[in-house]
Amino acid sequence: MAKKIISIIPAVLVILLIAAFTLQPGEASSALTMRFVRVVAGINNRMNNTQADWSISFSLVRKFAHSFEYLAMGGAAVCCCLVWVRRHPYLVAVVFCVVVSICDQLSKIAVPGREFDITDIPFDVMGYLIGIMAFYIIRLEWKRHRRVQEA
Repeated sequence: MAKKIISIIPAVLVILLIAAFTLQPGEASSALTMRFVRVVAGINNRMNNTQADWSISFSLVRKFAHSFEYLAMGGAAVCCCLVWVRRHPYLVAVVFCVVVSICDQLSKIAVPGREFDITDIPFDVMGYLIGIMAFYIIRLEWKRHRRVQEA
């Protein structure tokens, strides 16, 4: 039973992280993105000895932030589903991530300066599918490694 309860913790933590980002007012969310863009630009400009303007990357950074959030969501969801779901845990993890993604977008409607953005959903999908596939491959390789060790 403890294993089942522990398996839920990563999913809950990632959902709370996603909710924290989603429930930020529009101005705070934009400011956070801009700070990240400035840090990345500063590192890049120092490494390459340039003065490139990265402000055009703002929208792309916001979209790929969804992918990173949902990559974690995909891994956490499949980790939980492998413990709780007997049949098709990977499929259930995908469905769970879809529901979280849609709820995430719908909840933005109630936040000042935020809006439902259908163009975020493909980035969510990309993130959680990569997270789920990565978990699947790592688990498969781990099992293969253990079989080789036992032989």
